[in-house]
Amino acid sequence: MYLVNPLSLQLAQQLFLTTDRLRVGIRLQGPQNGVNTIFTSPEKFTHNLPFIDLSLYLNGSRLNLLDDYLVFESTPGQGFDTVQLLTPPLLGNDILIADYVTVL
Repeated sequence: MYLVNPLSLQLAQQLFLTTDRLRVGIRLQGPQNGVNTIFTSPEKFTHNLPFIDLSLYLNGSRLNLLDDYLVFESTPGQGFDTVQLLTPPLLGNDILIADYVTVL
């Protein structure tokens, strides 16, 4: 009989998250002109963890992954940093901010 350690690396990262990795209210970078839908974060962030994920807000309303936006890595395997909105934010009117956890 073998005893398997149920604490995976992903679970350990969630359980031992330090507040210095948490980013709240970060403005995403990219031209906001009513046409552009691609925005980047200033830092790489984690994504698709069961309890810790990107939270994206447009004018204070939380957007839904797949319904409102998609997330990509600009360099595969290095962490997520790119968001593609399905509807572009308007020039001067819309505020796009994100909450996320940075990559170790």
